[in-house]
Amino acid sequence: MNLAAAGLAHETRNPLNIVRGLAQLIAQDSAAPDEVRARSRQIAEEVDRVTGRLVEFIDYSRPREPKPAPVQLATVVRDVMRTLDGDREEKAVEFSLSGPDLVVEADESLLRQVLFNLMLNAVEAVDHGGRIEVKVEKAGPDEAAFEVRDNGPGVPEGLREAIFRPYFTTHKEGTGLGLAVVRQIVLAHRWEIACLAGDGSGARFRVTGMKLASRSAA
Repeated sequence: MNLAAAGLAHETRNPLNIVRGLAQLIAQDSAAPDEVRARSRQIAEEVDRVTGRLVEFIDYSRPREPKPAPVQLATVVRDVMRTLDGDREEKAVEFSLSGPDLVVEADESLLRQVLFNLMLNAVEAVDHGGRIEVKVEKAGPDEAAFEVRDNGPGVPEGLREAIFRPYFTTHKEGTGLGLAVVRQIVLAHRWEIACLAGDGSGARFRVTGMKLASRSAA
């Protein structure tokens, strides 16, 4: 059923792209009335919104088959931070990274997606001028862990498991798939993830069970 639904969602994107293209042409036509051009822009924006949700659904439906390789964890974190520069600057959010420079066994693209979703979730949760920290640690002789911490409102204790369920969201504009995808990727790597109370305020998303690459474990 997941594969069938994902296929349907994929095929739906094609006509949506045609609708978007036609709406953009009308919006750019100087001969068209202003009201028509304005409504055409609205159509394009709504198509973008629906397409974004379809992409999230397709992403969630896709089976996860990690291909682990040695990955410099801090490098991936910094790359994701740069990717989120626009979102960060819009709310004047402060990013920071702390902990040892570890090399872990992970599928880099999937690890990047986990960090992106967790950090974007944190950016959306904090107020203007908020703080987000990614803390890396060596959790054992051959194990690593990391946390994404924020100083937002936090997650009520009764919802800390529910937020990982598909389509459950506390954000007005959310689809409820971001954290579900995160847990899906984490479990595919045989890691674990938990949502914890922050230190005083905010939330902590902790990923554990990451295997250190041999050069980091030494």
